[in-house]
Amino acid sequence: MKTLHRPDTERIHRVDSWKVSAYAFVPFETHFGELCGFADDVVAPGRGFGMHPHRDMEISTILLRGAQRHEDTTGAKHLVGMNTVQTMSAGSGISHSEVNASDTEPFHSFQVWVYPRGRGGAARHEAFGYRPADKHNKFLLALSPDRREGSALIAQDAFFSVAGFDAGAKAGYAMRMGGNGVYLHCAGGAVDIAGQRLAEGDAIGVWETREIEFEVIRAAELIAVEVPMTRGVRV
Repeated sequence: MKTLHRPDTERIHRVDSWKVSAYAFVPFETHFGELCGFADDVVAPGRGFGMHPHRDMEISTILLRGAQRHEDTTGAKHLVGMNTVQTMSAGSGISHSEVNASDTEPFHSFQVWVYPRGRGGAARHEAFGYRPADKHNKFLLALSPDRREGSALIAQDAFFSVAGFDAGAKAGYAMRMGGNGVYLHCAGGAVDIAGQRLAEGDAIGVWETREIEFEVIRAAELIAVEVPMTRGVRV
């Protein structure tokens, strides 16, 4: 088993007038396998990301708090609320905007970038919604390459899962595809994984193993992004 420890202190932290962000990777420069972006954003009321383009990238948004208004050049306009994972295939090209739907409260989201299985194709997006109880003391599959278990579709052999564990729980994560690795981000609480204590903002990448066991020290929120390790690791 190989591991990559990414403590909060090693993320790229940035404070702007309208958002506070922390980046674990820089797309096209650093990566964990096919995972090349993991942005942790808290966006001020009424503010957000104006219309901007993407292509040849799988871009997924996990909403932890608040609501985000999404609009794009496919004509789609919708609200992404809490307990939602939205996935967007940029394909041969798409422009979109993501703006805080509230004029009084911030929103907190993770935006995750994964290289697609192939280039080009039509842009598309969809969302996976869940109840907090659905992820209680287990990993709930939100995105997959084949919509298994009711998940939304991502154009890569990748699997996104969310989980909320009680303090004292002992659990594990089993890889869903051979040759994949998993990047486990602690969004709250504290866990011991592969010899590392992870607190809020910390993460660990694990590969060349089939299963990882861990212990929950304080009630924890975890995000698991399992990806092919074709590109290896570059940090």
